[in-house]
Amino acid sequence: MEQQYKKIFNDVKEYLEENKADQSKLNIKFPFRKRIDHIFRVFNWVKRLLEKIEDKPIDKNSILIAALFHDAGYAISLTGKDHAENSVKVFEDYCKNNVIQGNEKTIKYLIKNHSNKESMKDNNTSIELLLLMEADILDETGALSIVWDCMAEGKENEQSFRKTYDHIENNSLRTTEYGPMKTEAAKIFWKKKHKLIKEFVEQYKYDLGID
Repeated sequence: MEQQYKKIFNDVKEYLEENKADQSKLNIKFPFRKRIDHIFRVFNWVKRLLEKIEDKPIDKNSILIAALFHDAGYAISLTGKDHAENSVKVFEDYCKNNVIQGNEKTIKYLIKNHSNKESMKDNNTSIELLLLMEADILDETGALSIVWDCMAEGKENEQSFRKTYDHIENNSLRTTEYGPMKTEAAKIFWKKKHKLIKEFVEQYKYDLGID
């Protein structure tokens, strides 16, 4: 992670911790899920997508910085309501005391609109926003989604391999039913994730002897 991104990441991490952002209902239900970890992984997904795109002019700095702030608003509202708008406020406050190597207007636009996944269907949506939304969706899917299902089931009082199978079938497997990705790079990653999930479920089902 380059120096400017590392500083922002550490500052956002400290801000989330100070404001107990992981005490939201979702995080309490799944205590293994940390907001800053999600932010870090989305940042990495943006980098991976950018590495695959060479034929379009892209404001890379702005997308990467937006990724680091996109969920910072959970520190303001634990419900997650209006978290995108709140994340913009966090970014604006941060800019008052820090120099950002990116287009502030673009960054605010990306942060504010990253949750509007319906706009992925709009051909006029900017490539920067599209990549941020794709990165956001790519996290916590595939292998990570299967592990989430296992950990979620593991905290229940009564556990079994069959219950865990049902949990995976009702959650991870269902993500393979839709394909929201628009860029070719994201489609390739998404296809690999779907392939992994389907193969895992089929093998698990076979091991359990489920007809």
